[in-house]
Amino acid sequence: MKFQVLLKLKRYIAQIIFLISANLGALGLKTGFCYPFFYCHACPAATSACPLRAIEVGVFNGEFKWKLITYPLLILGTVGVLTGRAVCGWACPIGLLQRTTGVVPKKLKKRFPIFAKIGQHKVEHYLRYTKYFVLIGLVVITPIFIGFMFTDICPVGVLVGTIPVMILNPGTYLANAFFYMALVIFILFFILIFIIERGWCRYFCPVGAILAPFNKISYLHVSTHLMIEHPSTEEKCIHCNACINSCPMGIDVPNMKRDPECILCGKCIEACPLGLISFERV
Repeated sequence: MKFQVLLKLKRYIAQIIFLISANLGALGLKTGFCYPFFYCHACPAATSACPLRAIEVGVFNGEFKWKLITYPLLILGTVGVLTGRAVCGWACPIGLLQRTTGVVPKKLKKRFPIFAKIGQHKVEHYLRYTKYFVLIGLVVITPIFIGFMFTDICPVGVLVGTIPVMILNPGTYLANAFFYMALVIFILFFILIFIIERGWCRYFCPVGAILAPFNKISYLHVSTHLMIEHPSTEEKCIHCNACINSCPMGIDVPNMKRDPECILCGKCIEACPLGLISFERV
């Protein structure tokens, strides 16, 4: 129990520290760095740049600026090799937001069985590939051939960029051509995260799409091998499903084998009554 509370506390502290550090621009700190997580560069208090915007500008109209493209990819790649998708569970401010709203989907699943079935339907597995189409289609291909950019309609941009700017500059904000489309997507974004736990992370986050494949090779990962290979017959997995029920990403934890969807939040580690799940370094 002490370990569970400590892990949860560490996660909260890490997320709050990264949230504060991302907004130190309010104090005049601008680093020119690219965030290793999802946060809009248009936020008035933003410390650093959005990695997606850097990629978009780097490929815009087919005029490839390789240094601009390589810079955010190297940052995300380094983070991915070391910790996989842990940044989604421990650092990303939008992950922290979904951690807060995640209470609602849990209650909906308990009260209305139809919401529980949504996460269990076989189609849901294929919907998770949507974020790769968003990454390739809207962040890379569209800016090359059309010029339309994902960050113009990004719901996070509306949340931490557009809305704060409108509040700070009442009556002077001028909406661009994508404003109303972005506003609709922003509303849908909030509906999604209030219906499905970590819905944005599961289906649409382009940064999550970049980091997800690194789970297969990352230095740090969540290991479940003891659930099957533990030498003591008294401490083998009892199939209580506590790990599955606690996972905010809806992963079949006992069979996940470095699942690309795992955000290394450690909730399954906290939930396992026999301590058969753990963080491991390779």
